[in-house]
Amino acid sequence: MKVTIELIDELRSRVNVTYDEAKKTLEKNDGDLVKSIIELEAKKGAKSAGTVKTNHKDSFEGFIDKLLQLRFSIKSREGEVLINVPLVLVALTFIMAFWVVIVSLVIAIVYSCKIRIYKASKYSNIKDIKYNIKETVNKMKNTTEKMFEKDDFEVTKEDDNNDDDDNEIVVE
Repeated sequence: MKVTIELIDELRSRVNVTYDEAKKTLEKNDGDLVKSIIELEAKKGAKSAGTVKTNHKDSFEGFIDKLLQLRFSIKSREGEVLINVPLVLVALTFIMAFWVVIVSLVIAIVYSCKIRIYKASKYSNIKDIKYNIKETVNKMKNTTEKMFEKDDFEVTKEDDNNDDDDNEIVVE
């Protein structure tokens, strides 16, 4: 069946899509309006449910990942890595502590260190950083809970022995 403008307009009025999407879907389904509507609604349902992969380049995490790929490195004459941090961190330090960065760069130049800005092929992306932060917070939480449990136990032992001294203030 031939795809006409009327069919495209009808499809667009029923499903909110562009002319191009409507035309391609109708051509794919040989002009069958019902099949085209079902296909486009299924695509929209998958997008709203989050099952369709989004373009990682357009997301905020993608932007952060690209920023983290840019690295700043200082190596000594012997090739020992002195500093290897994301360039964003150097830029933030430059904004907050201008003289620290300038003095560090002058010292690196005086001692003939190699200063390099490059794009890392292997790096920690934002999801890895989120995971590491979450794991660290959980470890700290567990350790703190253990400390307080131990501390509460010791306080209850002391309280049993010193019932008379609760209202007393001693200054030495």
